[in-house]
Amino acid sequence: MNAAPPGPPLDLLADPLLYGVAAVLVFLLGMLFGSFFNVAIYRVPIGLSVGRPARSFCFRCGSPVEARDNVPVLSWLLLRGRCRSCGVPFSWRYAGVELLTGAIFCAVFLATIPLGGELRIALLWYWAFAGLLIVGTFTDFDHWIIPDSVTVGGALAGIPAALLIGLVDREGILTQAGPFPAVRHVPGSDPVFYFDAIISGVARGSDAAPLWWDAPANALLGILIGPAILFAVGELGRLLFRKDAMGFGDVKLFALIGVTLGPVNTLLVLFMASILGTISGLGGIVASWFAERRPPPLAEGRAHAPRETDALAEDDPSRLLARLVERDAERKPGKNLHHLPFGPWIALAGLLLLLFHEQIRGGLAGFVLP
Repeated sequence: MNAAPPGPPLDLLADPLLYGVAAVLVFLLGMLFGSFFNVAIYRVPIGLSVGRPARSFCFRCGSPVEARDNVPVLSWLLLRGRCRSCGVPFSWRYAGVELLTGAIFCAVFLATIPLGGELRIALLWYWAFAGLLIVGTFTDFDHWIIPDSVTVGGALAGIPAALLIGLVDREGILTQAGPFPAVRHVPGSDPVFYFDAIISGVARGSDAAPLWWDAPANALLGILIGPAILFAVGELGRLLFRKDAMGFGDVKLFALIGVTLGPVNTLLVLFMASILGTISGLGGIVASWFAERRPPPLAEGRAHAPRETDALAEDDPSRLLARLVERDAERKPGKNLHHLPFGPWIALAGLLLLLFHEQIRGGLAGFVLP
């Protein structure tokens, strides 16, 4: 009896059950990266390496975190958010960042590779991009800075990433929102068609197939246009209001946005972030008004932390703790309510464009064009 011929190979991304399992695994992977992002958020703004000391430690007693206590979210829940050694409470945000990163990684996976889709190398860079936005958001919230390792380093890494995407993945965001390849196929000189080509990425009724250099070309345009426009807006605000209206870290953050999303989406990010920032600013003004009418809170913190750090090793936990004490001492009660960082809203708008760029651009084109 002849054996039955082998069936077609199983397509994992076409099977709903296996696709769901893949999404769960991506969520768990994201939480692992979220644990690392917590380290970066905590250490990078005060000048410490994310690799020294290699193990996380308690900010009060300096005890290294054991491996069993370093499982994302689960360890925080089992320990009830406290140090095993001294019992000091840890912020809920550690677990929150891990959950947030898992959710964002999963959302990026679902948006980039739908059910039945093909694996795309661009997904790796989109995850890296989302991770940089997460780190930059929380360092801006905590210290009002976005490290150059996030902005400049990310933008420089985005150039070879765009080249690789252009070579092996020509259906990504960088080619879907022009100007290339669409401008090479605009019929005639009709400005309506030209605008449609830039917004939609491909001119209507054309066979504008992307070339390998379209993605890196759009990335280079984005890395130039985004920061230039934001810098011009900041300079205009400084002339009008006689003070800095835009941090230079925000300008550099737009280089990361531009190299990943391209010039068209970068302009949309600026528009969306401005709306989100305005809403946040109005809320901050109201909160500041109420805060100024309350007595200042008692100093919290870490006043007992060691300050004799001149002789300590760079990777000693006490040195890190002392730097945090000095940083906290500079923050006066209510001061943070008068400073409204713009970086988190840029990051949120960039993430929304990453996840919903087709819907947002399609809605814009449908609203503007006949």
